[in-house]
Amino acid sequence: MKHQKLARQIEQMALVDQEVRGLTRSKTRSIENFLVYTTDGTHNQYIRNIITTYGYPTQNLIGKRAMKKFWLLVQHQDFDIDLQESCLKECDFEASERVHLTDRVLVNKGRKQIYGTQFMRSSNSTILIPAPIESPSGVERRRKSVGLKSLKIYTQEMNGVLPKKK
Repeated sequence: MKHQKLARQIEQMALVDQEVRGLTRSKTRSIENFLVYTTDGTHNQYIRNIITTYGYPTQNLIGKRAMKKFWLLVQHQDFDIDLQESCLKECDFEASERVHLTDRVLVNKGRKQIYGTQFMRSSNSTILIPAPIESPSGVERRRKSVGLKSLKIYTQEMNGVLPKKK
């Protein structure tokens, strides 16, 4: 790994990302959501600065762990689809991360996702359901081909019915 300082910076950003998102589990979300949007906006500037200074991060540059954290930060840049797409193309994310980011970009563009990794609130907003999926009849085969668990189990985990397993 060439840039340990950069890797630590990315890991710290990801820690802040997750801490701020942990606040949104409360019933009153307006201030918490503001903090999430502010954090994402600040991270956007940092991510763009990293790319300008070092090029697109790779595992060779920052290590596997920091690369996973960088993916998390990019995944949350929903208001900057161009950034998500360019990182999807240029960064050497792990296969499962690429799948999640691919679906995220498609959903952010108003298109149907391929692997069923992105969720939205149901009409009664009490449960999460997969965002629309392209060719739903083949989703289980596609998920299996990239090492994802079944959509049924993933949906149960997303809704807290089953504990999430790594």
